[in-house]
Amino acid sequence: MSRQLKSLEQQFDRGDQDTKRTIGEYVHDNPGRWVSREELVDEVEIDESGVSRHLDHLHDEGYFLSKSSDDQRFVQWNGRGAGGIEYWIRQIIPRQARAAGNEIRPLLTLDSLGGAYVPTFLFGVFVILGFLCGIFAVILSQAPGDTIAGVTMDQVVILAGLSTILASTVFVLIPVVKLIEAGLEKLIQFFCTAFESDDRDS
Repeated sequence: MSRQLKSLEQQFDRGDQDTKRTIGEYVHDNPGRWVSREELVDEVEIDESGVSRHLDHLHDEGYFLSKSSDDQRFVQWNGRGAGGIEYWIRQIIPRQARAAGNEIRPLLTLDSLGGAYVPTFLFGVFVILGFLCGIFAVILSQAPGDTIAGVTMDQVVILAGLSTILASTVFVLIPVVKLIEAGLEKLIQFFCTAFESDDRDS
């Protein structure tokens, strides 16, 4: 439990303040995210006016940040909360980059990529591995004796080269797999149509 949440629970420790503590814990456990008033209404099962009073009080005490958008009210925990590393990642990565990631993510699902999912996944793995090899090579070049934990520069260069070759191969395979998938789909449709036609004739 963070010091902020502990302070909130100590400040509102009366038996008739359990709803306020529940709201505080819920927002605390969702750090870096704007929580709507309607979501909190569903969570604590009281009317909006009651939730609004609790939000006003917690905001005035400095536990919550607050904003309004399109006649809706949102609150966010004022601090790290229970976020851990996820909170710090949200703080470091710009909001525009996170939004772009959310837009790209649906395009990388199994449904959208079909047969090219595995080659695309492997391509991403090899690209990341290549970057890591490059970073490790720079660190290794500054190390005394050109070795770290028994790994030499030659081994890093070989691994980086293999990663590049494999990534390039996978990248070439993606459109090929897509074409094969489309061809097989058309072939299956052709045979299904032919069988249905034969059944109707018979």
